[in-house]
Amino acid sequence: MANSIDGQNSIVSVVGPLSHIVASLKLVLKALLSQQPWLHNPLCHEIPWRDDQEEVVKNLLDSKEQLAFGIFRHDGQVTPHPPVRRAMDMISKAIENLGHKVIAWAPPLHKRGNDICAATWEYDGGLNICSAFALSGEPIAPQVVRAYGQGPREQANGTSIAANSVAKREYQKEYIEYWNGTVKLTGTGRPVDAIIMPVAPFAAARPERWRYYGYTAIVNTLDYTSCVIPVMSVDKNVDIVDQESKAVNELDKQIFEDCK
Repeated sequence: MANSIDGQNSIVSVVGPLSHIVASLKLVLKALLSQQPWLHNPLCHEIPWRDDQEEVVKNLLDSKEQLAFGIFRHDGQVTPHPPVRRAMDMISKAIENLGHKVIAWAPPLHKRGNDICAATWEYDGGLNICSAFALSGEPIAPQVVRAYGQGPREQANGTSIAANSVAKREYQKEYIEYWNGTVKLTGTGRPVDAIIMPVAPFAAARPERWRYYGYTAIVNTLDYTSCVIPVMSVDKNVDIVDQESKAVNELDKQIFEDCK
């Protein structure tokens, strides 16, 4: 698969299949794993489809046993727009109405994880992506200019790359310890079964104004399995902008303005 910054293995890219039903996603993954990709790709671990693990999950759901979900409404950096907040409220209420438990998710600061991810993306100073634009002669996209400027910048050295890798490992360890610690809060005898949070602070970004990736980049830093599920549609008569909302930083203020 073609990719940018090839050889940067601190936080690797992933392929996200799209489907209108979960069964199709299962089919795609089983088909891929049936080809034993670990025999051809040295980066691929030998993990075939595990029917026993699938049965464990099915049995848990069939037992009607209570589940516990961590609900993360705000990452402390950018406030979700009204329709996103309403979607999170709908999800939380639906979980509770089904008899399951909602836990307010309070993990290690996501800003730390996102800063680690941003540093990883800038290891080569933007040389790879700027070179890709140069192949066609097209101007560098505004979103890329915001990150790298009009051309490549100074590249990271080996010492700083190693330090960022250590920071990532320590952050991942701290996060998983927090997750495991939620066993004291759930009442199920298990840690939180899943985390639910926005995929972005807005329902849709205006052209050239997708300025915050923090709600998804954190998943790359943690190297967790994730999926995106649509909840509802925006209703301008319901999702009213709170004019009294206080921005937590300048970026938050800019993205809030996009909601008007």
